[in-house]
Amino acid sequence: MTELPITLDLAKQHLRLGDDSSFDSLVAEYLQMAFGIASDYTNRDLVSEFDAQSLPPAIKSAVLLLLGTLFDNESDALVGRSVSQLPLTAEKLLLPWRIHPYSVQQSDTVPD
Repeated sequence: MTELPITLDLAKQHLRLGDDSSFDSLVAEYLQMAFGIASDYTNRDLVSEFDAQSLPPAIKSAVLLLLGTLFDNESDALVGRSVSQLPLTAEKLLLPWRIHPYSVQQSDTVPD
């Protein structure tokens, strides 16, 4: 498995789990999923493209927000709570990093 740009320790700090290691495997899985969701949204392989030192703060924050959403919401349908596909703040943080697959690049233009 590829090392993620966010450590398990940082993820646990974000979730305020302290030294409790009983959730380590669950947090690691959710962190992997959060990077998957962010990668899908941005159309980039964030884990291959960035490491812990080069991960932009906006992407880091968005992944941690996604992690919190996954950890707090064990299912898609919760009574009395609204769960969206992608938290709005995470979406706004990831939007500038999104590659639009159908946009025409300068080098792809057809000469007249």
